Amino acid sequence: MRFSSFAVLAAATLASAAPTVDIATVVVEASHGGAFNDRTNQTLSVPIGSVYVDEHALNAVSTLYLLGPNGVTCTPYKAKDGTGNRGLPFSVGKPSYLSTNTVVVGSIQCLRA
Repeated sequence: MRFSSFAVLAAATLASAAPTVDIATVVVEASHGGAFNDRTNQTLSVPIGSVYVDEHALNAVSTLYLLGPNGVTCTPYKAKDGTGNRGLPFSVGKPSYLSTNTVVVGSIQCLRA
């Protein structure tokens, strides 16, 4: 009995000590036909606090949406190192409209407000 209680306690301690990563859920919308026609969407899990790069998903972007969490603002950049403004910051309920066609976004950075 003591061993099983110790094992459960040890597992719970290890689980609580595991680092947690804050994730922002970002939707990338691409309009391939111009003027919001032939749209495709891709959902990304963007770590909060670091510069996020995904050459495939960010290669064709029309609009960026933040689904959550609240209290986070994300900014698109031209370069992979988080420099060069690509568009307006976006947050929950306030998307960033980049183009009626598509543009390349080098990186995204999401920060807590």
